[in-house]
Amino acid sequence: MKRILLLNGLTLASGIFCACTQDNVHAPEAEIVIVEKEVALEKEQFDDSLYFEGTLTTSVPAMASVMGPVTNTDFMQFKGMTDKSSGYATLVLGGFNITIPAAGNRVITIGEMTIDSVQYAFYPNGNGMFFRENFEVEAGSYLVQGALQGTFSATGGITMIMDYKPGTMPFLCHSELEAVRK
Repeated sequence: MKRILLLNGLTLASGIFCACTQDNVHAPEAEIVIVEKEVALEKEQFDDSLYFEGTLTTSVPAMASVMGPVTNTDFMQFKGMTDKSSGYATLVLGGFNITIPAAGNRVITIGEMTIDSVQYAFYPNGNGMFFRENFEVEAGSYLVQGALQGTFSATGGITMIMDYKPGTMPFLCHSELEAVRK
């Protein structure tokens, strides 16, 4: 009896299998749909150049008794920033004038400065910092030597402090930039 049930079961199973395969022969072929997968970027996209505009205040601390700070609008641009981790960028600071009343209102024109190898880093909260301890660049008709440091805020602001000597000037100049990203 077990044999008869087993044979009947196998016959029934093979009949169902054959019927299924015959139905598939007459079924329309499935349409092949290619779905393009969106590829995630390996690193977060980051603007290669950041541009800031704001107020530059310049003073000569050794001449503070006869010369007040000079304020003018200026710009700063960072070039070559490829990601938000850390690295080196080129900083471009616009040209500006320093008027020295004690020297008969002599005007010193500091040309645009392009400072290479400025180290920067961004933190997970979006803030960051940058600095260059010693630089020497041509700025118009002056060879300028100095150091700078600053911070980025997550809201798009920037502050920079720069101490430097233009040309053969015997005194150190001090400039502070407060700017926002444009």
